[in-house]
Amino acid sequence: MNYAVIDLGSNTMRLSIYEQAGDEVHKVYNKKEVAGLAEYIKKGELSSEGIGKACAVLNDFKETALKFVDLRDLHLFATASIRNIKNRSDAVSRIIETTGLSPDILEGTEEAALSYIGASRFVDCDNGIMIDIGGASTELVLFKEHEIVNSISLPVGCLNLSVEHVSRIIPDEDEWKNIKEAVREQFAAVDWGESVTAPLLVGVGGTLRAALKLANALYDSPPGLNELSADNVRDIARLLRENKDNIYHTVYKTTPERLMTIPTGIIILQQAIKLFGCERISVSRYGIREGYLIDRVLLRNGKYSIDERSMED
Repeated sequence: MNYAVIDLGSNTMRLSIYEQAGDEVHKVYNKKEVAGLAEYIKKGELSSEGIGKACAVLNDFKETALKFVDLRDLHLFATASIRNIKNRSDAVSRIIETTGLSPDILEGTEEAALSYIGASRFVDCDNGIMIDIGGASTELVLFKEHEIVNSISLPVGCLNLSVEHVSRIIPDEDEWKNIKEAVREQFAAVDWGESVTAPLLVGVGGTLRAALKLANALYDSPPGLNELSADNVRDIARLLRENKDNIYHTVYKTTPERLMTIPTGIIILQQAIKLFGCERISVSRYGIREGYLIDRVLLRNGKYSIDERSMED
């Protein structure tokens, strides 16, 4: 049996098709579109043009998905792209009217929990912090002994930071300082009632996968490596800030669609590393779509597992 999951994100929209065979589920198809919906948010509202762009991508995804699944097995969820806008009701109504699909709008804590569920299928999430840097929000999860202890969703992401603070593609020195200050202000909201130190930071989502690809290219890492160090992140931040060693050319070669958002994503990542004293970052191939599939579609009753060989960006 097949299942389709569409992730309506603030920067990237993704369609994943999964096949269930016995008690295992593996991905058989993946499609993404960098829609950049956060760029269409003005005064807290998603513009008509932005809603139209989302609908166009959703209709394209729907047409593709129905080649694999029945309509009842097509699942759509939205995160900060719809959750944080003032005209949320109007946007949802237009999406339903135009596409016939009704998005399940996840609250921040739900998004964080589902990302953790997905990540835990690939990375040993024993004790540490999970981070998912999206286009318009960042989710943090504190986990101990394989259980979520606390979580928070911060309304700051790699795309909305770039839209708000960067006049061109690459932030200048003043813009870099303003972005860091904006990120620090948001991270000040992380108050879990204790001082948290976590050597392990588990990274989820496209921003973290892009950071890993960039690190692997810069440091000639062995094939298949899914970790980078805090020192790597600090060095990448320095290179990006100073525009050294033709760094943006390397970004363009490895993840061209992230050229505008990798600097802001790295700033957010670096702040998390500083706050929690992280030493290494393990990047998961799984994330919120797998967590959604397991928890919201397959009910996560312990019967299902994910085939890691099938998981690619």
